[in-house]
Amino acid sequence: MASTLLVAAPTLRTSKHNETKINKEVQRFFSSSAFSRNEKRRLRTSLLCASSSSSADDDETSSSKSSSALPRTPGTSVDALDAVMMSPETEITTKTTNPDIKTFSEDVLAVCSKGYDFALQSLDKKLDLAIKLDPATGELLSDDNEQSVNLRQQKGLEEEKFAIDVLECLASSSGNGGGEDNKQRIRAFARGQQVPKRSYALAELKLNDIDPSKLLAPTENTITEIKKKLGVAVGALVIVGAIVTSGEDVGAAPFQAIKTFVFLSFLLAYDAVALNAGAQNLVLDFVANLTSEEYKTRLRRHEAGHFLVAYLTGVLPKGYTLSSLDAFKRFGRLNVQAGTLFCDGQFQNEVKRGKITSTSVGRFACVALAGVCAEYAKYGNSEGGAADIQQLDQLFNALQFSQKKSDDEVRWATLNTMAIVRRHEGLVDELARMMGTGESTAKLISIIEARLANVAEKDI
Repeated sequence: MASTLLVAAPTLRTSKHNETKINKEVQRFFSSSAFSRNEKRRLRTSLLCASSSSSADDDETSSSKSSSALPRTPGTSVDALDAVMMSPETEITTKTTNPDIKTFSEDVLAVCSKGYDFALQSLDKKLDLAIKLDPATGELLSDDNEQSVNLRQQKGLEEEKFAIDVLECLASSSGNGGGEDNKQRIRAFARGQQVPKRSYALAELKLNDIDPSKLLAPTENTITEIKKKLGVAVGALVIVGAIVTSGEDVGAAPFQAIKTFVFLSFLLAYDAVALNAGAQNLVLDFVANLTSEEYKTRLRRHEAGHFLVAYLTGVLPKGYTLSSLDAFKRFGRLNVQAGTLFCDGQFQNEVKRGKITSTSVGRFACVALAGVCAEYAKYGNSEGGAADIQQLDQLFNALQFSQKKSDDEVRWATLNTMAIVRRHEGLVDELARMMGTGESTAKLISIIEARLANVAEKDI
C-alpha cells in the first residue's frame, strides 16, 4: 500500500516564556479530562456561540466551500489548513505516514509475537504502571524531590510509549507473527475519518444540527440542584444544632450558629484552594450518583465519548474513573477529578521543543470536546464538561491564539468530533455500558476494534 500524503501540519512556534504555561495546561488536561464538578463559567471559547461575536468572520468564510454535508477525506486524516488557520510564524511541513514502515524494538516485537490478546494484556499493564509513575496520579513518597519526581515521570512516559508501540505494531505487518489470534489486527487506532480542517462559519454548525449555545455551555443542572438542597439542609442543621447546644440560653444560639457558619466557610475555602474543591466535588458527585440515574448515564456516556474520540484520533487512553469516590480510592487524593486519562508524551515533547503542530492542537481540541459532544448527540445539551472547555481555552491563551483563530479551531473540532460521535453512536453507548462495569482499557480497545473490524475505512 502506498503511503498517504498528509498535507502540511503547520508548526506553531512557542517561546520559552510560554513553554511552562502550555505544558501545565497539557498535563492538567491529559491527567484529568473530567466530567466537570465546577460552577459554570463564561469562557472565551463560548463567545463563538453568539452570532454577533464574529459576523465579520462569517463574511470572510462565506466565499469558501460551505454546505450542510461535510466532506470527508479518504485515508488516515488530512490537515489541509486555509490561510486563515495560520499565524505569520506558521511553518509548513509535509510528512508521510505508514504504520508498516515503522520499526519496533525487540521487546515490542516479542510481545506482539505472542498474540493479539497477550499484547493487549501487556498494554494494559504498561498503562497501569504509567498511571502509577505519573506524579499527578501516582503515589506520593515522603522522600520525593524534584529529581526523583522527574525520573519517575520520564519512566512513566517510557511505559506509555511502549504501550503505543505495541498498539502500532499490532496495526502493522510486523504484528502478524506467531499465534492463531494474531490474525486479528489493530485497525481503528488513529484512523478515524476527519472533516477537512479549514475555517468554518457559525452557520455551518447550525446546518449540521449543532447548536453551540447548548453544546459549549454546560448547564450542570443536577450538581447545581444538589448543591442548593445540601446548602439548605446544612443551614437547617446548623441552626437546629445551635438552638439545641445553647440550652436555656436562647440568646446565645445566633452567635453559636454564626461561629459554625464561619468555621464551615473556612473549610470550604481551604478545600477550594488547597484541594481544588476535591472534598466538595466528592460529596456532590457521591450524592448525584446516589440519587440521579440520568447523572450516572450522562457521566458514563461523557467519558465513553472522550475514550472513543481519543482512540480514533490517535491519542491512547490510559485509564478512567467514573466518580470522585472511585478517583479517591484509586489515587488516594482529593484533588484528582474523575475522568479519562490519556498518554500525552508526544504533546509534552512538542512543548519542550517549542514547536506544537496543528495536528496535535486539533487532536487536543477534539478530545477535549468529545465528552460534551457525546452528551449533546443523545440529550440535545451538555451538563458536564465546563472544565474541559476551560482547559482548551487556557491552551489557546497560552499559545497566544487570536479570538478568530480560537473560534476557527473550536468550530472545526466541534464539527469533526460530532461527526465521529454520530457515526459511532451505538459504539459510544456500548463503551459507556462497559465502563459502568469497570472493564479495562484493553477490553474497551478490543470492543472498538471488534465493532469496526469490517467497517469500510471511510466509515471509521
